[in-house]
Amino acid sequence: MHLAGSFYAEDLLAIGAPIFREVDWTAREFLNGYNNSLETELDPVQLFAEALENPEVGFPKLKAAYVFGPEDSGDFERFMWKYRLFSHLWGYGWEQGRQTAVAMIRQAVEHHKRQGLEYVEYRAGFWGEGANLREKMQICAETLAAECDEQFTARYIVALPRDDPWPMYQAVRQLLTERPHLSNILRGLDFASYEEGFPPKLFHSIFQQIQQDNAAQPDQQLTAVYHVGETFFDKSLESAVRWCHEASLLGAKRLGHCIALGLDPAIAVNRRPQAHEAELVSERLDQIAYDLGFASQLQKAGVTIDVSALQKEQQSLVNLAADNQVERPYTSQRFQDIRQRQTFVLNQLTQMGTVIECCPTSNLRIGGVPDAEHHPIHRLLASRVNLCICTDDPGTFDITLASEIEWVLRHTHYTLDSLAQRLGDPRRFQL
Repeated sequence: MHLAGSFYAEDLLAIGAPIFREVDWTAREFLNGYNNSLETELDPVQLFAEALENPEVGFPKLKAAYVFGPEDSGDFERFMWKYRLFSHLWGYGWEQGRQTAVAMIRQAVEHHKRQGLEYVEYRAGFWGEGANLREKMQICAETLAAECDEQFTARYIVALPRDDPWPMYQAVRQLLTERPHLSNILRGLDFASYEEGFPPKLFHSIFQQIQQDNAAQPDQQLTAVYHVGETFFDKSLESAVRWCHEASLLGAKRLGHCIALGLDPAIAVNRRPQAHEAELVSERLDQIAYDLGFASQLQKAGVTIDVSALQKEQQSLVNLAADNQVERPYTSQRFQDIRQRQTFVLNQLTQMGTVIECCPTSNLRIGGVPDAEHHPIHRLLASRVNLCICTDDPGTFDITLASEIEWVLRHTHYTLDSLAQRLGDPRRFQL
C-alpha cells in the first residue's frame, strides 16, 4: 500500500484540525486543479471549519471531498486530485519537522495494527534534494523500523518518479551507504503514479543499474516493483498487454494491477468513446517489433501473426513522425487475438515467477471497470500466475484488506479455504 494513501477521512480531519488555516491551498495549483477536475468549488478552509464545528453535517462533506468513490470511476486525474487533498497536509506536516512527520506515519501504522495486519510494505516517495531528501527517507525508514515488533513487521519501498527516476534512486543508494543499517527496512523501489506516456523501454538503463549495484552491494539489495496495465487509454489494447510483459522482462518482481491482462477487450473499449483505437506511431512500431520478435510463440498461443503484413506496415510507418497517431478500429477477430495475447502474457509471467498485485476496489474505480462481473480478478484467478490481493490506497478508497478479501469472496466462486489455497502464503513474495 501507498503510505500517503493509508490515511482515512478521520485522519484527514485530525491532522488538518490544527493547521488547515495555515496551509497554502493554492500552492502547486492544487485548488484550481482540484476544482477544474472535479467540477466543483472546493474551499478547504470552510470544509475543515464546518467538519469541526458541525461534525454531523460537515464531516460527510469532508469525506466526500476526499474519498475516491464509485461516482469517480474511470478517471485517474480525479483520483490524483482527491489524493492530493491529503498530500497537501502531508507535505505541510513534513515541513514542521521530524516530530510531526513521525506522528503522521505512526497514525497510519496504528490503523493497520488494529486491523490485524502482520506484514506491510509501505511505498512512499519524497521531494527535495540532497541531504534534505535523504533525511525524509531516513525518517520514514527509521519510524517504520521502530514500529516493528513480534506481531508487526513494516518494510519501506521508495517510489521513484517516472519522469526522472535517477536523482531519487541515487539518493536511496547514498542513504544506504551513509546508513547501512537501514537496509533491514528499506527493501525496494517502485515505479508508480502516472503510467501513460512512460513505456517500460524508458527504464532499461535504470533497471540495469539496479542489478549492477545489487551485485556490487549484496548486503543492500533493492528489488523493483512496477505499476503497469492500470491506466492505458493512450494506447491500443495490444500495447497495454505488451507493457505488462515488458515490465516483467525488465526485472520487476511484482506488477501492480495489470488490469490490461484481465479485463475483457470488448469491455475495455466500451469504457470511453473510441477507446484504445489510436496510439502513437512510436507505440505501434514498438508493438510490431514485439510481435515480430515473439511471432512463433504468439502463433503457438493462438494469436494471428502475419509476418509479411507486419513488416510492410513497419516500413510504411518508420519514416513518419513518432508522435503521429495511428488508428486501428477493433473487430471481433481482433478481440479474440487480444484475449489470446492476455493468456500468453499471463503464462509468460507465470513462468518467470512474476507476481501480480490485484487491488479489487482500486481496479474498479481507477480502472473504470463497469461492474464486479467484469473485474479482471476473475481472469487472474483462473490463470496460474502468482497473485496477491492488496489495497493500494486504503484510506483514499475507504477500505481495508479484510473488506477487499470479503469482496473477492462475495463476487467469485471461491471460499475462504479455496482462495487461500489459490493464493498461497503471500509472504513468499516479500522483498
